[in-house]
Amino acid sequence: MNENVKTLIGWWNLKGKSTTAREPFIKFFIYYICLDAWLTAESGKEKFEEKLQWFLNNDNCLKAVTKDFWESRAKRFLISLKNNSPIEDVRPNHRGRYIHLNDININNLEEILRFIYQIRCNFFHGQKSPKNSRDVTLITSSAGFLEEWIRWACRKCLKKL
Repeated sequence: MNENVKTLIGWWNLKGKSTTAREPFIKFFIYYICLDAWLTAESGKEKFEEKLQWFLNNDNCLKAVTKDFWESRAKRFLISLKNNSPIEDVRPNHRGRYIHLNDININNLEEILRFIYQIRCNFFHGQKSPKNSRDVTLITSSAGFLEEWIRWACRKCLKKL
């Protein structure tokens, strides 16, 4: 990963740390930017599906540090996400299609990332509301998971930051 991307991820990580828990939508946005920038820089891919497949099928630091992070920090957020599964794909031509989170094991990282990606899509396309308690729970849990994962990975993988 080039130094510019490392610096930007580090900057967004610091920005996310200063974002309060009362702003889960902002926190989610910030940490999703970090994840996407990381995957894009490492994979050289453009589309989510391509980045996800690269992440799952190649050795990389983000994936390597996930196991340690998983047991110590991820479970509470993932339990909340699983308890709020499924979520609908609300794009105009996809209504009625639901994304499920059935297993929160580290071996099921693909399903977890697809679930969070669907939350991201619904949020970024105007379908998540801070007035809807379920939406707030989904965003808060996703933001917490991404924040912990990115912060952990920054400490382990981007040591210069």
